[in-house]
Formats: sequence, structure tokens, C-alpha cells
Amino acid sequence: MIKVTPEISTKIRIPAAQKVQYTYNKVNEIVKKNQVQADFHADRIDITSPTTKQTDSILGKLHEFGINFVKQSKHE
Repeated sequence: MIKVTPEISTKIRIPAAQKVQYTYNKVNEIVKKNQVQADFHADRIDITSPTTKQTDSILGKLHEFGINFVKQSKHE
């Protein structure tokens, strides 16, 4: 019997309106360090993280910088 582990993908949405200065630069730094995909839009940033470890690291840094975000997880 072959066991298949489902992929867990987390999407983190960060609105552009933040009280933190240089939000895009800080998020870009986080994305590069964790080697995840991010889409930078004029009104938001969408980060897609395939693993729980990466997600935890990203969320920790976002909390540290005081950046507001919305997290959505989906099981595939």
C-alpha cells in the first residue's frame, strides 16, 4: 500500500495599507529568505507557502515587523 501525503498550501494575503513603513521591502526580504512564491500587486501582496515550516517562519517575521495579514490554508 502506498501512502500519499496531501500537500498543504497556505496563502497569506497582506493588504497594502499598513502602518509599517517600507512594507513591500520587508516582505520581499522575507520571501527571498524563505524561497516562496509571492505576487506583488498595487493593493496587496499574496504569498503562497507550500510547507508548514515556511509558513511558520513567514508568519513569525510578519508578527515581528507588525505587518497585518490574512492567512488561508487549503488541503489539496
